[in-house]
Amino acid sequence: MKSVVLLLLAFFSSRAQGERIEKIEQCEARCSQGLPCAANYQLSFERCKNLSGGVSTDVFSNTSISTVMKCEERQKCSLHLRVSTGLQMSKHIRGIYICIFTAGMMERCRAVSILRSAREKLVNQQVNFQDDCLEVHSGQDVHVTIKTWPHICDVAISRSYRVPDCSNKDIQRSVTECITGKIQYDVDTEKKELSVSVSDMLEDKDYQLRLCHKGFICTGTGVQAVLKKENPVKKVTLKYSRPVPCLCIEGWSIMTDAPRVQVCPFKNRVEELWSGITFDPVEETLSWEAACHVNAVISLCELQGGDMCQDFANSSHTYMKGKVTYSAVDPHPRLCMKFITEDGVWVKCPFSEGNFPAWDLKVSTQEGHSELLVTSQVKTSLSLSKCTKTGEVTHTALVEVEKFQTTQLDLATDLCKASNCIKAKRADVKYGVTTLYCQPPCSFSASTSTNSESEWQLTHVVVPVVALTTAFLVVAIVTGIAIIAYRIKRITKARSIGRLPRPHTGSFSSMSEALNSKTQLACKSVLFDICSSGTSQFKQCVKSNLLNDSTNLLV
Repeated sequence: MKSVVLLLLAFFSSRAQGERIEKIEQCEARCSQGLPCAANYQLSFERCKNLSGGVSTDVFSNTSISTVMKCEERQKCSLHLRVSTGLQMSKHIRGIYICIFTAGMMERCRAVSILRSAREKLVNQQVNFQDDCLEVHSGQDVHVTIKTWPHICDVAISRSYRVPDCSNKDIQRSVTECITGKIQYDVDTEKKELSVSVSDMLEDKDYQLRLCHKGFICTGTGVQAVLKKENPVKKVTLKYSRPVPCLCIEGWSIMTDAPRVQVCPFKNRVEELWSGITFDPVEETLSWEAACHVNAVISLCELQGGDMCQDFANSSHTYMKGKVTYSAVDPHPRLCMKFITEDGVWVKCPFSEGNFPAWDLKVSTQEGHSELLVTSQVKTSLSLSKCTKTGEVTHTALVEVEKFQTTQLDLATDLCKASNCIKAKRADVKYGVTTLYCQPPCSFSASTSTNSESEWQLTHVVVPVVALTTAFLVVAIVTGIAIIAYRIKRITKARSIGRLPRPHTGSFSSMSEALNSKTQLACKSVLFDICSSGTSQFKQCVKSNLLNDSTNLLV
């Protein structure tokens, strides 16, 4: 049924907008068959007459009412009511009265009559009358009464008529009271700017533009501009702050009682209404105020699995206007605000990014022991409960936590067990989220096994290898030192033999010098070989040098 009504309204609305308005050069009264007739304005106070002979009450036929337009200039036209009817003439009737009545105005009448000379020949004949000199305004509801002239009692017809309003395209372009201008716009979302142009405005008037929030009235935001009539470019840029659905561009010609036009670029951006949530971390108050007039039900809720948000008890408010404020609110990431309107449901979570971390609970595991650590940015009381994943609560404790401190808690429970959990909630707030902490199973056995294996490898592999290597190095060094000492002793003994007196001193002296030279070379060779070679090479070198020296001494 509702859809049918909407279709009918759309049909009649389109007909009203598409109805062509006839233009006339001047208003006048006309009678059919070329009959001479006259018309003038009359007061409606004349009393009706009761004729003894009587007159049929059914004397009017083919009655119609329409609107015409009389124009002085292109944009200065007025609207007039055209009334047409057929009248059965008699000797008592000279013509017709056409009277119109509109709310707030007195009844106005026009009398249209046929001259006496022609009237005598028209008895019992039908004459068509038409008059279009009664002025009306766009959108008026008019009550039209057609009477005989003179007015015969009980001989009249009445009709109700609505004058086309300013949505009619002909009236929009021609009637001064309906010329609002045509507003077009482009949106720059990055710069938050509206580029506005105006066409079809009154040519002899300046044009006012402004941004406003539409409600019962359109309340200005302070952004406005004036388009001068002399300027051929009718374009201006207006800056906006938030793209809310009630933000509109309003324009009108600068004159008294000028009609206004409003265009709302963001009328479908309903979700923008819910972005005005503010939080005071000192007072712990959560507030929201709509930038536009909206009917909604507001509540706080706790975000749970999926898209479900469970309402807090006694948090629902029916919003009409003003500010909604919730006090004693815990700024938890899962605490949200829910908005319900006739268009849908929206959930906004202002703390989802962790921008107001009030407190945090962590589980620390060391050497097979688990500890609870509470860190808080505010002084608070926490209600902590030991429970299982099935929901069974075994113990509850109230813990006081100081501001900017970490508190270590001992609930005498093994948190490394998969079934053990901690349920935490602030006890000093009105709206707080209950959080469940379930620590994953601790991996102490795996770490202990790994540590034991490492210790075994260190004790049974690394240490023996290092000790054995060190022993070989010590033996090699001691052996080298012993060989060097033995070698020096032999050389010293050989020198002492060389110094004994002999008969041939000269040859012995030269032999001694050669011996000294070879001894020095041998010592250098031994030292070099020790530094550059292993122990076995060192032994071979010593043996070779001793053999050579013995041979030289014998020679």
